[in-house]
Amino acid sequence: MSVLVLNGCAVATVDPQRTEHASGHVIIDGSRITSVGAGPAPAGLPDARYTDAAGCLATPGLVNTHHHLYQWATRGQAVDATLFGWLTELYPVWAGIDEQIVQAAATAALAWLARTGCTTSMDHHYIFPRGGGDVLAATICAARDVGLRFHPTRGSMDLGKSSGGLPPDAVVEDCDEILAACAAAIERFHDPAPDSMLRIGISPCSPFSVTRELMTQAAALARARQVRLHTHLSETADEVTFCAERFGCSPVEYAESLGWLGADVWLAHAVHLDDADIARLAATGTGVAH
Repeated sequence: MSVLVLNGCAVATVDPQRTEHASGHVIIDGSRITSVGAGPAPAGLPDARYTDAAGCLATPGLVNTHHHLYQWATRGQAVDATLFGWLTELYPVWAGIDEQIVQAAATAALAWLARTGCTTSMDHHYIFPRGGGDVLAATICAARDVGLRFHPTRGSMDLGKSSGGLPPDAVVEDCDEILAACAAAIERFHDPAPDSMLRIGISPCSPFSVTRELMTQAAALARARQVRLHTHLSETADEVTFCAERFGCSPVEYAESLGWLGADVWLAHAVHLDDADIARLAATGTGVAH
C-alpha cells in the first residue's frame, strides 16, 4: 500500500494562517502529503492504509539547522567550561575519532532527532583526523540508516595554534587540501534534485580556526558549485574580542568583507550582535541558526 491515512489526530499545519484542527486527517501518497484537513479522510481510498491517530499531534517535520553529530561521543565532558575552554580541552580528544566512532555517534544523534519529530538535519563536521578514515561518509551512512533527509557540510579548520588560531596544529588541514576535499564531497554526494535526501554544503569552522584565504576560496567554490555556505559567527564574547584584536572589526563585518553574507549563507549562533549587525544580516538575507 502506497497511501497512508492518519485519522483523528490533532493537526498543526504551520501554514501562513496557522490553521489547526482539533481532530483532522493527513493523507500521504508515496513521498507526498496530498491532503490535510478537518475531520476524517474520505473512506475507501484505493491502496490506502488507515491509521487511528487519535490522541496524537501531527505537525510538519522539524528541521535541525545546526549540529555536530560526532560530539555525541564526548557528551558530558568539560560541561562547565566556556566555549574556548571546552574546545581547548576536547580538541585533543576529537583528534582520535575515526569513521567507526563517528558513525556510531551520528546514528545515535540522528535517531534521537527522529524520535523527537525531526525529519531533516544538517551536520557541521570539521574534524578530519589523518588515518581516521572517511568520517564524512560515516555520517551520510548513519543518516541513510536512520532515514532522515540530510544536509551535511564539509567543515574545515586551517588556522592552528602556531599561527594564532585556537585549535592545536594536529587537527587542522592545509587550505588546498580542504578545498579539494570539499569539491570531491560535492561531486560524490550532492544531489540537487527537488526530492533529494542528501545535499552537501561547505562550512569553514569559525573566525578563530580558519584563515581569511580559506573563507574567501570556500565561498567562491560553493557559489561555483551552487551549494550553500555555513559557519559559526558571533557565538561568544571571546570571539568578538578575537575579531576586534585580530581583524579590527566585528565578526559580522569580517564575514561581510570576505563575501560571507547572502541568501546562500546561514550562520550558527549569532549571539553577540549589535543593531548594525542585525540590520546587515537582514539586508543581505543571511540566515541564522540560533
